[in-house]
Amino acid sequence: MTMQYARCNWMLSLALDENGDPCRYMATGDTTDGVVATMSSHIESVHSVDPADLQNNIRAVTKTTKTKNLNNRPPTEH
Repeated sequence: MTMQYARCNWMLSLALDENGDPCRYMATGDTTDGVVATMSSHIESVHSVDPADLQNNIRAVTKTTKTKNLNNRPPTEH
């Protein structure tokens, strides 16, 4: 199973959160389109930035991580 993710500070390096600290928001999704939608919503509502021009940037910084399913591990040798 894989998960897609992108961090807000990868795109908007000077973006601050509501406390004035560097934004550490991470958008996640099963697909890149899901990450783009989630991140677009975040940067529009929190940072008041129009995400229309940033769609390709969001896709460029989206990464994939693999997660292991614990049910498919081989039996241990005794």
